[in-house]
Amino acid sequence: MRSPDDQAQAPLFAGTRPGTLKLVVLLAVAIMLMLADRQRSLLVPMRERALALTTPVYRLAALPAEGLEALRTALGDRQRLASENEALRADLLQARFELQQRRAEGEAYARVLALLEAARRQQVEGRLVRIVDVDLDPFRQRLLLDAGSDSGIVRGDGLIDALGVVGQVSAAGPGSAFAILITDPSHALPVEVSRNGVKAIASGTGESHRLVLHNLPLNVDLAVGDRLLSSAVGGRFPPGIPVAEVIEVERAPGAAFATAWARPLAALASNRELLAVRPLPEAGPGLPR
Repeated sequence: MRSPDDQAQAPLFAGTRPGTLKLVVLLAVAIMLMLADRQRSLLVPMRERALALTTPVYRLAALPAEGLEALRTALGDRQRLASENEALRADLLQARFELQQRRAEGEAYARVLALLEAARRQQVEGRLVRIVDVDLDPFRQRLLLDAGSDSGIVRGDGLIDALGVVGQVSAAGPGSAFAILITDPSHALPVEVSRNGVKAIASGTGESHRLVLHNLPLNVDLAVGDRLLSSAVGGRFPPGIPVAEVIEVERAPGAAFATAWARPLAALASNRELLAVRPLPEAGPGLPR
């Protein structure tokens, strides 16, 4: 009669021999297959099929690592491109700044040459002055200049640019001066018509594009397009400097006088440099400036 312990162990020992035999058989088959594959490569087709089946699995398993590497590369490339783009923008801004500087220097040089040519053409001596500030209020049109009495600028000196009369110095301090434009309502300038020598007074209107000639005879020989030049009357400006061009002559019915309107020829609102001039003396080489 079997004890309980023998009954409990019987199934375990009962399956031991077949399991061992099965393992031995499988090992033998494996060894035979390995030898056959080594001799005749019988398992190559099977390995190729297995490789074809398992390749997608390997690729799927590698996707996270590949994606991480691609993301790291993309981020690196983006940062590098951003840095290069920033450097290129800085270089472009620097190049534009230098170009603007060269252009401004060229324009300033051209303006100075034009002023010197105007002085030569008008046969006057002048001192170059620069405009510090501009006040174009309708009731007061003034300039602040960077030169004063220490530089030989005195009250009453005329101011011209390359195109014509701009104004005149109204007050001169040691290192700066104030000037009044010819369009200031309180300014009046003796002029003459270049075509026939007719004399008149051109007064400011408070508008930078218009002068007015009041109290003209009704039969005055004045027409649209006539050029007005500075006159020797008053002694503030050398004679013959362009001032304005007539744009309208008004002869109202029943009026005792005619009125004319003229457009200043000087670039009153865009000048940066001017020439301070005064009439040369009749004898001698000219005023020292």
